[in-house]
Amino acid sequence: MFQGLRRLADLLAFEPLPAADPGPCVHTAAIHTSADLAASLDGITQLSRERGFSRDPETHYSDGGRSATYHVDHRDLPVSLTVTCNPRRQTVAIAVSGLDCDDTYRWFRELEDALFGNC
Repeated sequence: MFQGLRRLADLLAFEPLPAADPGPCVHTAAIHTSADLAASLDGITQLSRERGFSRDPETHYSDGGRSATYHVDHRDLPVSLTVTCNPRRQTVAIAVSGLDCDDTYRWFRELEDALFGNC
């Protein structure tokens, strides 16, 4: 009987699953600002391009054109930037996402400092 249970246990034993790849990382921040939408988007576009974020840029307007979200990928690295500007609510929010958590955080800190300064 013991051998039967042992054989059953051996049949039911599963191979360990390989460790899953870590998921993407995202870092976010937001500030209060009185800048208008055009000035905000112009500054964001210029600062992000200077840092290599130039691949597939797109801007989506909402709220009757009074707010917008700008998204762009880095030209060489697997890192993306998304910025949402809402002058009516007087906020600008950024999100930096990527596959490597350390690189993503480094880019987040650089972009946060470039876009928001010493807030």
